[in-house]
Amino acid sequence: MLGLFVLFALCCNKDDGKDVIKQGNGYIWLSGGLIYCAEQIHLDNGDTLIVSLEKNKLLKSGDRVALSYKELAVSEFCSPGIDCEVIKIKTVK
Repeated sequence: MLGLFVLFALCCNKDDGKDVIKQGNGYIWLSGGLIYCAEQIHLDNGDTLIVSLEKNKLLKSGDRVALSYKELAVSEFCSPGIDCEVIKIKTVK
């Protein structure tokens, strides 16, 4: 019985990494006509983040940014993109 309890406790305490806030630098890419994948950030490490920039209307395609973000899931519509929530973003030179 004790063994089952320990096994259960170990399985339930796994950190799935979804609450991890990551940081990165990259470039804004905005599409004028796509329903999905219209707002992306292409990170320097090669990842493509699918984001919503509705709170940051001053950003435009080609802007270099530094950001903090949380990964939500692999994008269903924009493979190989990653759906993300932007926590903090600022333009950099």
